[in-house]
Amino acid sequence: MISYNVSANKEQIAEAVSLFEFVGGNTTDAVRIAINKAAPKVRTMASSAIRSQVRLKAAYVKGKLTITKATRLKLSGAIRADSRGLLLSKFSTDTKVSGDKIGWILPPPMPAQGIKVKVKPSGPSKPLSSDHFYMVLPNSHALAIVRRRATPGPKGGKIDVLYGPSVSQVFNTVRDDVLPVASDVYQAQLLDAMRYILTKKYPTE
Repeated sequence: MISYNVSANKEQIAEAVSLFEFVGGNTTDAVRIAINKAAPKVRTMASSAIRSQVRLKAAYVKGKLTITKATRLKLSGAIRADSRGLLLSKFSTDTKVSGDKIGWILPPPMPAQGIKVKVKPSGPSKPLSSDHFYMVLPNSHALAIVRRRATPGPKGGKIDVLYGPSVSQVFNTVRDDVLPVASDVYQAQLLDAMRYILTKKYPTE
């Protein structure tokens, strides 16, 4: 898992925080609320950025971006991107192969035109050479695209299981676009949390 830090611009909100604390606002509560409100919004932004680079469904990417909420005892939250590589079969142009809902026992027949994959959301699919074939992995029963090695690997294996990029690898390529906006989202949520706390503390008639 890989995670990145997001923070508010202290200079921009210094006056608001000072006034908030002066009238009895609890900054710890405001920060906790802001983190937990901002995290899902930032995850959605990250998912959108990731899916602009790789052909994955929103629900799938969401499941690979996990949120750790802030608590009163631990005033920090996190969004972590799964660092495990995705099986290349996830990017197959055959939806039955790329789906997650089948526990395979035997691999499907080889397509007449050979195996094709499409990693990018746009552009043509890529046909794989004839030495690629399907194999059901023994423990997970997931369907993988594999090829035989010309020589045995370091552990003696003769089969290469092929992987595409991990969600964290893709996020690394877009994070410079996401993080500044994520900081703005958190800052807006912090200011909103302070307003919310003061409204509860001093309700209007």
